[in-house]
Order: sequence, then C-alpha cells, then structure tokens
Amino acid sequence: MSGTLYRDVLMDHMKHPRFSGKVEPADLRAAVNNPLCGDELELTIALDGPLIREARTLARGCSVCVASASLMGEAIQGRSLEESSRLSQMFREAMASGTLPDPPPEFLPPLMQIRQHKSRVKCAALAWNALDECLHHAAFPDEEKR
Repeated sequence: MSGTLYRDVLMDHMKHPRFSGKVEPADLRAAVNNPLCGDELELTIALDGPLIREARTLARGCSVCVASASLMGEAIQGRSLEESSRLSQMFREAMASGTLPDPPPEFLPPLMQIRQHKSRVKCAALAWNALDECLHHAAFPDEEKR
C-alpha cells in the first residue's frame, strides 16, 4: 500500500472514527491527556474473561488523536489482554525506530505516516497510553491508581 493510501486510511478514521463512545459498565477505564496540545481521551473496556469484548474511546482532541484511537479500537476488539499488550508494544517500537515489524499489524502502517511530524507522535500515542493504563490495572487490580 502506498503512502497516499495510508494517508487515506488515516483521513477516513479521522472523519469516521470507529468504536467511539463509552462502554457501560466498564471493567477497565483510563483517562489520559496531552497537556501540550490539550487532547483528552477516555478508554473504557468490557472484558469477557481474558478477552476484550468491547473497547470504546471518547476522544476530545486533534484529528491525529482521534484517528489513532479509532485504529487502536479496531485492533483490540476481541483480542486477549496479552495480545493487546503486544500490539501496544509494536506501536511504541515502530514509532521509536521508524521500522515496521514483518508482517506489520494492519493498523500500524497508516500510523507510521504520523511519524513524519514528530510533534504529533504524542497525539497518536495517547490512545495507546490509555490502553497501557487499562492493561496495567487488569494485571494489578488491587494497586492504587498511579
């Protein structure tokens, strides 16, 4: 897929975000923000055992934040918490290195377009930060909120 097609995927997710809103009741919940640009995002997750039955994001932020949350939402629906953690790690490693794993998960090549704009990487990472917070809470449910 060419860079233009990846940009088209991002634009589609920006204009038509998937899995937007809140899951009620939620088994896992995280609210994160990026104070540098004002983006705010809440991730709510309903579990079915170790699987993410449903995940939704409520993003109040820039188009990059919204698109990344939408792509992440698509990626984690129906996956295990462990698989979702691996996807988050792949996102972080790719953003840091500029290199895609082989084969890359479907959500990652479009997000790599954002890497060209260093100041926007934190916007793209916000949804993944919320996912990591939810995963941490799932692994350590009795731990006080950080």
